[in-house]
Amino acid sequence: MEQLSQDLKFISRNAAKLARKLSEFVGTPEMLAAMAANRIIDEALSIILEELERAINVRPMTGKVSEYSHPLLREKLIEVFSNPAILTITRDRIDIRTQAFLLGGNAGDLQQGIDAAREVLGLGRLDHARALEFWRERIYRPAREGLVRPRRFKKNVGVAGQKEAFDYAGYGIMKYETTIETRVSFWGEKAPYWIWLNYGSTGGYPEYRPTNFVEKAEKRISNLYTNAIIQLTNEFTNAITAEIQAFLLNPQTYEPGTELARFEMEGAEFMLGVTPTGELAVRRTG
Repeated sequence: MEQLSQDLKFISRNAAKLARKLSEFVGTPEMLAAMAANRIIDEALSIILEELERAINVRPMTGKVSEYSHPLLREKLIEVFSNPAILTITRDRIDIRTQAFLLGGNAGDLQQGIDAAREVLGLGRLDHARALEFWRERIYRPAREGLVRPRRFKKNVGVAGQKEAFDYAGYGIMKYETTIETRVSFWGEKAPYWIWLNYGSTGGYPEYRPTNFVEKAEKRISNLYTNAIIQLTNEFTNAITAEIQAFLLNPQTYEPGTELARFEMEGAEFMLGVTPTGELAVRRTG
């Protein structure tokens, strides 16, 4: 009984030491963050694009068609949010918003592009109400919603010798494409209209509710990251379970310095062995 009691104490002491070693490894923020992030990065970027696509296709509160589905606008959004630098993963947080403002652009960038296009269209001289009506009735709705002739505008046949109805649709399409091309050209590598897409926009046309696609992606990736940490911890422990059990059953049969197992996790190599003092230890070897 006395020997059994001593063995149990020895086993308990070594198990506690090993638990601390495992805790030291698993609790290393930088290493764990890197391993978990490396495991989930591809899926995380796919999640961002999935939420972005859903947001792009959301119908606006006013109007019939999402402006963000325009090929130039959609392409630039995908380019910005498919950049791996858009995502920051640490043990404390999943962050897309910070880099979105840096890579995608901020409110100042957004307004400057809008102002540049207004000048090209000649709308800079109109007050807000008249500029908005011109944009909505003469440009956006004919170009994006199939409006044949804006309200309050006649066909003008017979006026000043005009023999054919004015092509409002053709005019609207031409001006709309000019607007989009001017904005995109001004913004360059950025796509600051992601702000409207994510947080919503009012006072213009069309108006949008917030889609919160950034926050939705962050939440999904956070859950994915948490599961990756749990999985990595379990895999690390399971990789050496048999060797631990064998040692704890007969610790006196192991010589100090004995190597019990080598294993690999996420491209890093580790070794489980007996220390000079006869205890278990885990160390990284490569």
